[in-house]
Amino acid sequence: MRKLCLLAALLMLLPVSAMAGMSAVSDVDLEEVTGQTGITITMNVTVTATSMAWGDSDGFGTYSTAGWVILSTVQMPNVSLTGVTIDCGSDGVNSILQIDVGTGNLISGNLTIGNVVIGTTASASTQSIGEVRMTGLGIQTGAIRIMGH
Repeated sequence: MRKLCLLAALLMLLPVSAMAGMSAVSDVDLEEVTGQTGITITMNVTVTATSMAWGDSDGFGTYSTAGWVILSTVQMPNVSLTGVTIDCGSDGVNSILQIDVGTGNLISGNLTIGNVVIGTTASASTQSIGEVRMTGLGIQTGAIRIMGH
């Protein structure tokens, strides 16, 4: 029993001995300390959509049956987020959220909609009115700042 009490007493002293080497930081030393907060995001995203459809279930005017616009054979541009940082700060009066998109394009490539169909259902494939293409699509670098008034 005596050995058990001695072991318990030694274990209780461990946290005290771990703190023995710590000392307070002076105000002068603390003024030299800097830090940074925020997050950095890096990712590549592939967006795909085989088709998109918009419909009006009750039509309009004398066209009282449902109508749909269907976009099919959709190819999306590349989306790349490299070194995006999200940070916030204050100048004492205004607080600001800043989203810095880093370097390079965020969105690049082509947007192609191979078939635009007008039909009576979301899966209609006749009555095509053609295709839509946006080539050389790109969003460049920059920063977004959000603040309250």
